[in-house]
Amino acid sequence: MILTQRLGRRLLAAASAFALAAALPAGLGAAPAAAADGVPPTPLDLNTTRAFSDSFQQDPSLNTDPLYGLNVGLDTRQSQPSGKQGISYTRVSGRWDTVAPPAPWFVQTSHPDHPNKLLFTSGISGVMLGAPAVADATGHYTVSTVIDPVVGDTGSADWGSLVLSRSHRSNGYVTGADVDLGLTVTSAGKLALFHGGGGETPFWTGTVTPTAQYAVSLTVSTGADRAVTLTVNGTSFTVSAPGTVNRWPSSSFLYLGAYLSNSSQVTTFGDGAGHGLDVSRVDTSSNTSAKPLVDTFDGAPNATADFGLNQDLSARQPSLISANYSAVSGVKGLAADPAPGSVQVNSPAHPNVLSFPKGTSAVRLNKPATSDLSGQYTVHTVLTPVVGSTTGQDWASLAVSNASGGTGAVDAEDVALGLRVQADGGLALYQGGSATALPPVSPATGTYDVSITLASGDRQQATVKVNGSTVFAGRTTAQLPRDGYVSLGAHHSAAGQVTTADDLRISMLGGLGYYGYYDIRDPDPNDNNGVNHAPEVAPWTNFNGYIRGNDPRVDFLDSCLPASCTIDVNNEVVIQRADDHDRFNPNPDAEKNLDALVKRIGSNMDKIAAVDLTDEAYWRGLNATQVQTQATQIKKAFPGKMLILSYAWTDISPGHPAPPEVDIVGLDDYCVGRGRIHDELDELKHRLSSADQHLMLFPESIQVYTSCKTDADIAATNAEYRRIAAQDPRIVYLQNFRWLGPDQPNQYPKTVATERAIGTAVVNATPTPRPASVGVYRPSDGSFSQAAHNGVFTGSAVLPGTHQADDVPLAGHWNGPGTDTPGVYHPGTRTFELFNGNGTTTATYQFGDTGDVPLVGDWSGQGRTTIGVYRPSDQTFYLSDDNVNPKYRIKLGNPGWKPLVGDWDGNGTTTVAVYDPATQNFYLNDSNQTEHVRPAIRFGNPDDVPIKGDWDGTGKETIGVYRPSDGSFYGAAENSNLVIYSAKFGNWGDRPLVGNWG
Repeated sequence: MILTQRLGRRLLAAASAFALAAALPAGLGAAPAAAADGVPPTPLDLNTTRAFSDSFQQDPSLNTDPLYGLNVGLDTRQSQPSGKQGISYTRVSGRWDTVAPPAPWFVQTSHPDHPNKLLFTSGISGVMLGAPAVADATGHYTVSTVIDPVVGDTGSADWGSLVLSRSHRSNGYVTGADVDLGLTVTSAGKLALFHGGGGETPFWTGTVTPTAQYAVSLTVSTGADRAVTLTVNGTSFTVSAPGTVNRWPSSSFLYLGAYLSNSSQVTTFGDGAGHGLDVSRVDTSSNTSAKPLVDTFDGAPNATADFGLNQDLSARQPSLISANYSAVSGVKGLAADPAPGSVQVNSPAHPNVLSFPKGTSAVRLNKPATSDLSGQYTVHTVLTPVVGSTTGQDWASLAVSNASGGTGAVDAEDVALGLRVQADGGLALYQGGSATALPPVSPATGTYDVSITLASGDRQQATVKVNGSTVFAGRTTAQLPRDGYVSLGAHHSAAGQVTTADDLRISMLGGLGYYGYYDIRDPDPNDNNGVNHAPEVAPWTNFNGYIRGNDPRVDFLDSCLPASCTIDVNNEVVIQRADDHDRFNPNPDAEKNLDALVKRIGSNMDKIAAVDLTDEAYWRGLNATQVQTQATQIKKAFPGKMLILSYAWTDISPGHPAPPEVDIVGLDDYCVGRGRIHDELDELKHRLSSADQHLMLFPESIQVYTSCKTDADIAATNAEYRRIAAQDPRIVYLQNFRWLGPDQPNQYPKTVATERAIGTAVVNATPTPRPASVGVYRPSDGSFSQAAHNGVFTGSAVLPGTHQADDVPLAGHWNGPGTDTPGVYHPGTRTFELFNGNGTTTATYQFGDTGDVPLVGDWSGQGRTTIGVYRPSDQTFYLSDDNVNPKYRIKLGNPGWKPLVGDWDGNGTTTVAVYDPATQNFYLNDSNQTEHVRPAIRFGNPDDVPIKGDWDGTGKETIGVYRPSDGSFYGAAENSNLVIYSAKFGNWGDRPLVGNWG
């Protein structure tokens, strides 16, 4: 089938999008669009802190089923600033062996028998405060409370606990592996401090005189002294951290818990007279919304292959979502790996920060900062260009790039907006490779608080602030992206210099960051008592949807993490039609009902991240005006919360718009295949009110229609949804339909295993294979040019040596795993010349005979790329593992066919394939020793050049073509002729290259 006929409008639209996105130098692609006039954006304050105090004082009559007073009346019993909501608690298990919290009566506030106190009863349980404790300007934070470990007992070994953990996903048990610092106070006055999974063995113990209750103050120093000051009933102990702790983290979630061996015993916190729980300072911005990313860089293990860069991400990032990084060169030009150790997190010499100890280097965040409905986003960090110095022109940088895979160089053409900050306070602003000097700022301590705010779309405005002062505000010359890829970099001129970055905060991230289930709780209180199934999937979800049905209760919110749950409001805003229960009419009392719901939610409002409009509202019979009215009503009742609208695929049409108040728009169509979902997504994007609205998909978790007949079918479909999301940073949420209970893993074992793997990777930001990028070799001048996966130019270079018109470009990781770098095959001398990323020749090998076609791959899975050839005269591949002698010989194909090699099954080994130009058929072989040819796949047009690449980051390479007539690259899905990737790059006469360079 002809490729353009196979894709039709979708291929042309996608290719056009890539062409418009490209920011290439002259001769390589389209210029960026001209910027429009507008108003400079106002930066968001992404780092707000305040003191916290909860007296636990409230009327005991408010301690009722099902909330038991825990998150009731916080606005009156806590000391929040005027106009701000209280900070809620999340019920956790408090145990070592389960994530499921116990029944709600296990933790209560102001029980009639224990008024004005926090009460733990009936065994083991815990709660988490919904904002992390953070260090003040002196590097300290303090937690204080009054604990009665066992009411009425002064001799028991049972205890109350304070636990500090970087992770907001901890169980809150004092000896858990994710515990940074845990304190137990027994009824008999015995004290113990624990750290990080050391079992039941504390690193410090002490005692105080037994008494009815213990006034406890715990002060943590995040400085070099690593001290903990514990004061109990006036007796102070100063304790040093164990040797495994380089520094205490500067940000930790606080858990309160109890261990009671007798179910009739109770533990209390607070003295009943107003001293409940006090924290010297808490971060009120990191998780008040589901949108931001925060990275503290605290506590990650540094003695790892990546020097801590991608370690403990979901723990050190207190925000709901997490993201990982790539270490990059920081140098303009072709991509190259920096020297090992050039980028480190929590190094012994520079704890709890991101550091650059080796010359020039950078890190790139692998998810983009993205605009929300405001049309803008803010990126913040704290930079120290040269630790210990306030002089000189060595620098640190913060950059936002159009390219998904740039080198992190602030002066690169792909950088839409970048700021370079010198040690002496000198500033330079970079736009598309051009620098503008800005007025310097005072070097003061040598540390600079930096923020960049971009307004994309038609506005094309930016605001840059350094140490609180605006140093730039106005129109930009370079195209500002809706999805901007953030990098942090450093440049040193002398050995021994170190740059650090800390406290990275981004107002919203694009790409898949939310993962969960639709209908995670039985909505009918008479059906299994309205069981909340969220704990069953907690290890691999972070954003679950609660369908309330006719159940008025909202107690499930007590177990939600901050800004992690979505709720429906169907019961408030619509009424079922009498003649058709699948169809709805607007509820005339919607506003009143929503107000009543908000009052019932009360202090748990901070648990809600998003509110769903009526599910498949148009299919349910609502018209555009009614859907718009509903969105307006919900936004008024839930200000600051995201809105979600889902579409049945049949309702994607011009008459069914998504209201502009809607943040995330979902597409619902089950078991229809990747191609149809792609088409429907493209159509849906045309119907959105704003380019800043994001997307979600609904993979099926159970058999919805007979088209997905087996568990294996559903599991495979889930994997396809993940691949779709990996290709589009606008897709931020996969909400699986549905989770029915603890037996689901038995009913759908393959599906649940797939969902668990996908969700775990999303929640923990597990690094995944980087998708292929494209490039070209220009024989006329011997230059290589590279583009990121999204088609944006990232760098070029003319490599040394003599260039011939018949040279063949190559790409591979010649010295081991890492970024692919160029190579050239010179047919006249049968010589492979392989280059390092800096353009120097790493090796030269002569191999094969005249007329052979050069190939490179990892033929045995040894982790590095070696050479080979295909001999057209006898259709034989000769593949070398040592770049000297052939190890594999295999005959495949017919005269006139072209060779191709790739890792077709994702096992780390490159195997052979052939392409028939006459029929455009590809034949893939999964072995280099015997013929095991897969069924033919027809793809492309006559005169296309066969290529391969891992187009969607699955770890498997699939077929593709390069079309010389227009410089287009097309990549296909596995074992399919469905186009899943397209980009235009280069000029007429260029030769295509595909590799892993970002």
